[in-house]
Formats: sequence, C-alpha cells, structure tokens
Amino acid sequence: MTVTEVETIDTISRDELAARDRPLRIAGGARAMAAVARWSPGYLADLLGDIELAWKQSATGKHPDFHAATLAEMFARGRGTPRELFVQLAGDHPERCVFTGDEEPLVQRRGGVTRMSPKLAALYRDVALPAQVPPDQLYTVWAWFSGRGAITWLHYDNNGCHNLNAQLTGEKTCALFSPHDLAALQPFPLGGGNPAYNCSRLDLDEVDPGVPRQVAHLEPGDLLFIPAWWLHAFHHHGAFNSNVNWWWKPAHAIDCPPARRQLLIDLATTAGIAPAVASPEAELLARLDAAAITGPSS
Repeated sequence: MTVTEVETIDTISRDELAARDRPLRIAGGARAMAAVARWSPGYLADLLGDIELAWKQSATGKHPDFHAATLAEMFARGRGTPRELFVQLAGDHPERCVFTGDEEPLVQRRGGVTRMSPKLAALYRDVALPAQVPPDQLYTVWAWFSGRGAITWLHYDNNGCHNLNAQLTGEKTCALFSPHDLAALQPFPLGGGNPAYNCSRLDLDEVDPGVPRQVAHLEPGDLLFIPAWWLHAFHHHGAFNSNVNWWWKPAHAIDCPPARRQLLIDLATTAGIAPAVASPEAELLARLDAAAITGPSS
C-alpha cells in the first residue's frame, strides 16, 4: 500500500498556506483556543442548554452507512438535546452517533453577510478564527461531536472550499487522497440511485492499495489543512471528540476531476434535471459525469 504521513510543521503563515495544494498538519496550531481546555460533555451540555439538535445515526458506526439496505437507513437521523447526544456518545455504542455540523452550521458567510447560529453561538466564544484563514473568504464554520469508533465515509467537500480542521478534544486519524485519483475512488455516479455524489462507493479498506494515500493523526490542539477537493475519511479514536472546521473559498478556481463534476452537478440541479434511474436521461448524465471525472482526452 502506498501510504505516506501528512507533512507536519509547527507554524505557517496565511500566504504560505494559500500557496499550498497538499494536506498539512499544524501541530499545536489550535492549542491556545479555550475549547481545548474547557470542552467536555458536561461543560458543553451546560453551555448549550436544552436546545434541539439533529445528528447522524448508523447501525455500524460508518457515516453515512452505505452498507444499509435503504437510503433512509443510510442517512438516518436522531434528534434531542446536546445532553441526550452526549449520553449516547458515552454509551455502549458511541460510534453510532455523530454531529457533523451540516445539521446546524455554526457560522455561514454568504455575499458578505455573516450569520451565526443562535443555537450554537456560545461555542464560538471558546474558539478563534485561525490566523491562516482569510476572513473575507470565509464560507462556513461547523462544529463536530463524536464518540470512539465512528468512521466518516470517504468523500470530498462539495463546497469547493479549503478546510482547516481544529482537533479540540479527543483524537482522530484522517486518510486523504488526491482529487486527481477520483476515478480510482469510484464516486457514486450521477443518474444513479444514491444521491451522495461526493462520496466514494468504496469502503476505505476496499480502495486499491496502489492508490496513494496520506495519513494524519490528530491530537488535541492540532490543525489539519485539507485543500479543496481532496477526498478524506476520518476514524474517531477519542472517548469524546470535538472539532471545529473553518471552510473558505480558494482565491482562484481549481481544475480537477471533483471540481469539474461538481460544476456538472450544480448545473443539472439548477436546470431541474433529476432523471429516473436507468432512464435515457440518466444514462446521458452518467456519461457526462464519467467525462467530467476523466477530463478531455489528449
């Protein structure tokens, strides 16, 4: 298997990171954030109170669970208070629940207007925008909570953003793959029955060992830079894992297979194209998808 460790450094400037197109672990880059010392299930439950949150559920601990028989099971959700979520994360099957942030974004910035979640605003007092993130390019901020053993399925972020992931408590291992290896990672095809187009059809251990992968192990206070369009999967090791992710748009457009096919997805969505599975329209969309992934022939 072709595996290399993600490069690790102690510090990097905003300009230096902006010029980078490969993953990077910044050891201790978030250590000064108050959340690293404060965040625990009890502290967070008291801080957030009796708000209602949705979270992902899985019978296997893989999120989404693409081995499940139905789409409803693959994308199952639970609801309750943060305290109820944290009780489940400390239970007999902590891997079955994950709050990943898309259920309730912490911060969104669109068209120069910043909106902070009224439910989760208290969390933001314990973190700080990393110096490497350009404030004017900020797009979304998510918080994550998980227990030991959870696995996030191999995928690329379809927002086309760079991601700086702060490991605040617990530990995770991240496997990362170049966007130029998308064809070998077999994303769910357009026109097919599964709408998770940004996810691989392969379980992580099914990926061809000849496809190069980088691996990073994150401990409390570390930052992980995931460049736009890189595919990644996380294995959650800590008894209680918490993260905050800052996404921002690259200064310049990036040409790579995920970016090309995401443009196709966005155009099809805007045009209202949602063909029935196995229809002639679906077959055409699948052919366009394959062309987007492989790129123009030389």
